[in-house]
Order: sequence, then C-alpha cells, then structure tokens
Amino acid sequence: MTTPGGSRSTWSGAAFTVQVRPDGRLGLTDRGTHSDVPPQLHRIASAMRHTDLRECRFHWRAPRSARLCRVSLTARAELGFDHVELSGDPVEQLPGGLSTRELEVLTMLVVGLSNAEVAGELGITQRTAATHVTHLMQKLGTPTRTAAATRALDTGLLCVPLPGSAEHYAGLSVGRLLAAASSDAAAPSGEPRREVPRPRRPEPRRELVVGAALPLTGTGSDDGREMINGLQLAIEEINAAGGVRGRRVRAAVRDVEVTSSTSVRTAFESLARGGVDILTSGYLAAQEIGHETAATTGVPYLHAATSGAMEQMVRDDLGRFGRVFQVCASDTEYASRFVSFMTSVREQGHWGIASDRLVIVVRPWHGVDFGIDRARTVADRQGWSLDVVPVGRAGDGDGWARAMGAAVREPAAAVMIGSFFVDDAVRAVTALHERGAPALPYSIYAPSVPAFRHRLGRLAEGVVWATTTGTYSDRPGRAFARRYTDRFGAAPGRSHAGLAYDRMQRIARAWSACGDLSDADAIATHLRAEPYRGVNGTYNFDTPGQVALGVDEHGDPSLAQPQLIYQVQDGRQVIINGGPFRTGEFRLPAHLQRR
Repeated sequence: MTTPGGSRSTWSGAAFTVQVRPDGRLGLTDRGTHSDVPPQLHRIASAMRHTDLRECRFHWRAPRSARLCRVSLTARAELGFDHVELSGDPVEQLPGGLSTRELEVLTMLVVGLSNAEVAGELGITQRTAATHVTHLMQKLGTPTRTAAATRALDTGLLCVPLPGSAEHYAGLSVGRLLAAASSDAAAPSGEPRREVPRPRRPEPRRELVVGAALPLTGTGSDDGREMINGLQLAIEEINAAGGVRGRRVRAAVRDVEVTSSTSVRTAFESLARGGVDILTSGYLAAQEIGHETAATTGVPYLHAATSGAMEQMVRDDLGRFGRVFQVCASDTEYASRFVSFMTSVREQGHWGIASDRLVIVVRPWHGVDFGIDRARTVADRQGWSLDVVPVGRAGDGDGWARAMGAAVREPAAAVMIGSFFVDDAVRAVTALHERGAPALPYSIYAPSVPAFRHRLGRLAEGVVWATTTGTYSDRPGRAFARRYTDRFGAAPGRSHAGLAYDRMQRIARAWSACGDLSDADAIATHLRAEPYRGVNGTYNFDTPGQVALGVDEHGDPSLAQPQLIYQVQDGRQVIINGGPFRTGEFRLPAHLQRR
C-alpha cells in the first residue's frame, strides 16, 4: 500500500531527507527514497504549513516495528522555492541508554506532569513512575526533573506519538504540529481535494522585544539609568554577535513612577498592548500588577523586587505565576545579617563598642519586611537589644531627620537604614552626622547607586551597606565595568547595572535554547533548569518561589548569590563580607575613631 506521495505504509528503517512541497507532495531527496518516508511523518510534515513553526524535532516510534526514528522538520525558502525539509534517522540507542518507556516518561515531564499523573496516563503504579523518573535523571546526568525536561526540549528527546492525553501538549511546538496534522487528516474523504494555497515566502524574522518598566524620571530615577544602561549594553553585545537565532533584540522601555500603582498599571498595560516577547522591571510598590500582567498575557516576566511577599505569591500559585521569576534573593535576611555583621565586628575587637543597642530605621514599603522578627531572635541570642523606628509617609522631607534623631536619642552601636532609595539614605546619613552620634551607618542597597556618593561627598566615607545582588570585583565584574564605562562615560553602580545586564544575557540564553521562541512554557522551563553565572553571581531559579537562590557565608556561592556587604573606603566600594568575593576588611570610620 502506498500514499499519494509515494511512501509506504510501513517504515523501511532507512535514513531519509526529503523536501515536502507546499501542495503536500514529496519532492527532491538528499538521502533515501520516497518509499523510505513513513506516511505518518509525511502527513506531519505537510501539516507544518498550517502552523507558524520554523522547526520541530522529536523521536517517532513506528507503529508496527516500534523502531525509533529521530525526526527533524525545518521550514525553508531557497531561491524562491518554499518547502519543509523532513529528515529521519534510525535510532539504535537513545542518549544515556534511555528505554522507550523512559522516553515516554521524559516527554511527560516536559509538560510538568507529576509522578501520580504520569502513572495515571500510562496505566502504571505511582512507585513505578517514580522509579522511571529516577532512572532517566541518572542516565541523562541531570540533577532535577526540570533539568531533564530542559535537556529533552533542547535535544528533541520527545516521544511521538505523544504519551497520554493530547491536551497536555497543547502549549508545545510538537503538540501544535500534531494537532494540525490530526485536523488535516480528519477532513471528510468525500470532499474534493482543495487546492492548498502556496505559503507566502517567509518574511524577514522580526526582532525580539524586551519590555521594561523602569523609573527614568521621578522616584528611583538615578537607579533607573543604571538599569537601562545595563540592559542596553547587553542588547548591543547580543546584536553585535548576530542576535538570537538570527533575530535582533530591541528594548521597549516605559517610564514608571515606582511609588504609584496607577503608573505601574499604565506601564504594564502599554507593554502588553505592544506585544513584547518578555517582561522585565526593577522594584515597584505595586509589584503584583506585573505578576498579574504576566499571568494574563502568558509572557515570561523577570523582575527585581527583592520581595519575600512576591516570592510567596508565586510559590502559592505556580499554576498561574509559573512564568514569573525574581532575579535576586528576597529581602527577608537583611535585618538578621545586619545583627550578625555587628556581632562579627564586636568579636574582632577592632572597635571598643560602648553600646549593646542596635536600631533599624525603616520606611514601610509594599511587600517588604527585611526579616525584622527573625532579627530580634538573632539579636537576643547574640547579646544585643534591637529597636525599630518607623519613618513617616513618603514625601515627608523631615521624616528621616526625626526618625534618626529618635534612633540615637539613646546610645546605639549602629543604625540600619531600611530604604532602597538614594534620597532616603542620603537624608539618613546626613542626619546621623549632624547629630554627632557615635553610631555606624549601615544601609541597604541604596549606596550601590553612584549618586549616593556623589551627593554625600566625604560623609559617605565609612558607610557600610548590604545587597542581595551586587556586582563582583572579579575578572568578569571588572571587564563588565570597563565596557560599561567605555560605552556610557561613567562607571556602573554596584548592583542594578550588572543585574540588568545579566538578566538580558540570561533571557537571550533561554531564547537561544528553545526551538519555538513563542513557547513561553519552554522558556520558563529553561530558566528554571539551568543556572547562569553573570557579573552579579549565579542565577539559580530552581527554588519553590522561582527566586534566585541566595546563600549565607557558609553556603556554596558557585550555585547562588551570597548577600554582599560593602564599605565605602577612600571613595571606593570595598566588599568586606561575601565569602570568596571579599576584597578588603572592615575599617572603623574616622568619626568613630575620634570617639
């Protein structure tokens, strides 16, 4: 029995490479003959004209012999002739020695099925399903299910016919292609064969658009410039290297007032209407608006909110927010690390600290708590008393001065300045100096922005500050700083410039690894599965809330980002705590030496 294209109903087992014409007929062959092409694969290749796919790879199992064939489909346009190139190669042994059953289970992991769901679809016990998962991970050398799934997507280790219900695979390229083939084959046989329109010549590949909601004016605009510069530098380098799979990358930036939920909503709605391929942002008061936009549009979203509340939001509903990633560890360790740092300074004996009192002065910020409750426990255990002083509403210019006055009314060894914004940190440090208080100023994040030192001048000397994501002073970090300085005429800050650069490079890596750039789930799977080492450390999103893994000083910094503690010394940023990335030691500020 033969098909209209000339292929037999069974597969000969021979390799083949053949053109499938726009009218569905088989054309020229590079390997094998028309009779070597199984009709099922002929039909799948013909259906590719009904999709927007440019390529697809999978492993096909012949229905009678159960032989495996490694299949590659590529849409081509050569000399004005449009066709699909269909290639098949016999498979003697799957990678890692996978069995056919393990290949089926691996295919089901790609779409996120649990062991129980795998067992139900295949008619096996849950224990057997778990054993298959363990064995396939060992054979592929992948440490997690998501890493195995990513390997499957990257290499076409997907089993066709698809195991289990077809609905599971509706979001995958191969699932859409098989659905198109099934629909094509289901046309009533009594109808006259309609003329299949010739596909249009492929248009030039459109550019990939990164949507970015960043503060270019208003609150946080000093930091916003760092973010846009880091993003721009990464895009320029990516495009100079040929783009992503031959497509240029472009940024669509929307200015956002980070303290206004109305402004945040307007920015994200504008980006969504513009049809961006991925969403990004810095830190926002109404951060959940970005999460909801990503969930509604299906577009992957990478933000830098440093928020334990947003981490919990994703963890509690991965089905809805599974494409949302936080590119830095959450804020929940800031306060306890402040206490532990002061304990280490006291124990080193370089400073005869007269007070056992620590103070945290904090302005409430949506979704941020800095881990103060845990810090109280740590302080009590390490022999400190810990007070918390709130600052009034945003926009109150004297609020920080009053709060710092209250903080040092009684002697204090150090005061933690709990705000991400340069304006707040400048006011707080200034107020501390004006009162002549013998307390160490310990800030979070804000001194990473160059404007902090520019505005404070000599008063910035000796300030200690911490960040969950900071640019290292190692070789990659220094090389990035040189390129940034050459491009923009000023040195980068020590956090968000590098973070924005790394985020864009990580996005490009995920795009490059996915056959279908519109497959948001495949992109999310790759982001989860593969750690990436950038200038701000290692981004490892394989965590319950899809937040970049952070570690303390005893953890493995090669797999995560340790919280870094810097000190301004002689006008330079010196890393005084951060495992192997430390570049100097704590230095007692001059105003405390005089005391």
